[in-house]
Formats: sequence, C-alpha cells, structure tokens
Amino acid sequence: MAAATALTLAGATLGPAAAQPAADPVKQYEELSGQAEKLNDEVLQAQENLAAKQGELDRASGDLNQARQAEEQLRGRVDVLTESTFQGARFSQLSAMLVSDSQQDFLNRMSALRLLAADNAEALGTLAAAVAKADDARQRAQQATNEAAKHTDELKQRKSDLDGRVGELRKAVNKLTSAQKSSLGMGQVKDTGTYLGPPGAANTALQAALSKRGSQYQWGGNGPNAFDCSGLTKWAYSTAGVTIPRVAVDQYRVGRPVGQNELLPGDLVFYDDGTGNPAAIHHVAMYVGEGKMVDAPTEGQLVDVRPIRGDGHYIGARRIVG
Repeated sequence: MAAATALTLAGATLGPAAAQPAADPVKQYEELSGQAEKLNDEVLQAQENLAAKQGELDRASGDLNQARQAEEQLRGRVDVLTESTFQGARFSQLSAMLVSDSQQDFLNRMSALRLLAADNAEALGTLAAAVAKADDARQRAQQATNEAAKHTDELKQRKSDLDGRVGELRKAVNKLTSAQKSSLGMGQVKDTGTYLGPPGAANTALQAALSKRGSQYQWGGNGPNAFDCSGLTKWAYSTAGVTIPRVAVDQYRVGRPVGQNELLPGDLVFYDDGTGNPAAIHHVAMYVGEGKMVDAPTEGQLVDVRPIRGDGHYIGARRIVG
C-alpha cells in the first residue's frame, strides 16, 4: 500500500470488482495503488521462494552427482572383488589347509583369507551406503524440481496479476488533473530539508535514502536509480553494510520494535491494510525525524519526504541497528 496516498482499503479485495472505475479519479488511483503494491510484494515473495527452491535444487543436484560418482567407483571395486572370487583368488579354510606346507603357512593363508573377507564386506557395506545416499539425493532433487516448478508457475501468475493492475493504475494516473497530481506529490520533490540521525549505520542509511529524493518509483525496483518501498530501505541499509530482507513484511521481523513516541531517524516504519495484521504489511518507509519519513510511495510519485501519518494504517516500527 502506498503510505503517502491516504488509502482507505479496509475490506478491499483483489478480485475483478475491486478494479471497477471509481467516481473520484483520486480515489480510483489510491485504491489501485494499494492493490498493486500488495501484488508487488507477492511477486517479490514469490521470487524469493523460487530462488530458495532453486538453491535447494542446485545443492541436491550437486549431492546427487557426487553420490553417483562414489557409487560408480564402489561398484567398480566390488566388481573386481567378485571377479577375483570367481577366478579362485579366495580359498576355503579346507583348501588353505590342504595346500599349506606348514602350520605357519596355514596361519598366513588364513590371515589373508580374513583380510579378503573383510575387504569384501567393507566394500559391499560402503556400496550399500552409497546407493542409499544416491537414492536420497535423487528424491531430494526430484522434490526440489517439483517445488521449483510450482513456484515458477506461482511467480508467473503473480506477475500477470501485477501487470494487469499496474496497467489499470497507469490509466488512472492519466485521468488525474494537474492539480490532483501536484497534491499527490507527482513530478517534483517537495521536501529538500536536511535530516540527521544518530551516528553510525542508521545515519548512513538515512542519508543514502535522502540522497535518492526525486528518484522514480518502479515496481520491484532495487535501485540505484528507481525503487519500490522496500527496495529503497534495503538499498539504503546496504550502503551502511547492513543486510535486511527484501520484502516489507519480512523487514518488519528484523531489528527490534520501537514505539511511535520513541522513533529515531533511520528507524523503519510500516503500514498494513488497516486490519492491524502484521502479515498484511505491504509498505515500509524510513523515519527522518520531525514526524516525517522518506519513502518510495507508488506509481507516478517520486521518492520524497512525507508525514508519517501516511494512509492512517501505521502498524509499527523497527530499529534495525542500535
């Protein structure tokens, strides 16, 4: 949800009815913005899920290749031992006694037989373990392949949904008057003030975010020249050497919670859909002080500093460092 556009989406759905034209062009823009940003977060989450499953598949495939190589090597060793057995390289205790020239020779032959038997047993046991390991790797690789395919399909569907909603949103932007666009913060940076945070990574991230005022909003944008909301906060903290998750709802789970009356510049502030459910978070911004935040709001709006009241659906804040 675009926190700077005074959205009122409580109870809204993402079905076809939700996309029907509203009488007020600004209201239509705000509703479509919120729906599109929620879908954007779903796309980002689907991308992360797919990347995770692809990583599992790569690891399972690597394990499978190693297991296959080990299995082939051990099968070769067992084949040599088996061939030797059939060629008479192994003797029974009776044959060892019959062909021995002395008691010591007999003992030597028996010792050799025990070693050969132990080698054979070890080889067979190791081969069985290798076969089991290869089977396990095959199963994990197949499962990862199936799950990766499922997440690929999910991602395609989420992208299709987002593209459709963004197309509607862009049409809604075109219906806005110049005065309406100006009131929504389109086309120009309205706050060029200086804001300072506590020394350290938080202030480094804050200054990085502020330096991007005027940058375009881009769905799924990671910077450095265009961003979506969580793309901006992640990029800003990365300049300070701090890694945070990519999706807004996941960023809400890092750092520590702080009350609204305890906010410091560099803290991340979050907005949901009005239900008060953290799982419904889909907008994040960075507090700059003086009751304001810097954020990448939504389609058509620039990165800028805005009041933290946002759409009125403020749900909480997190201090990432300190």
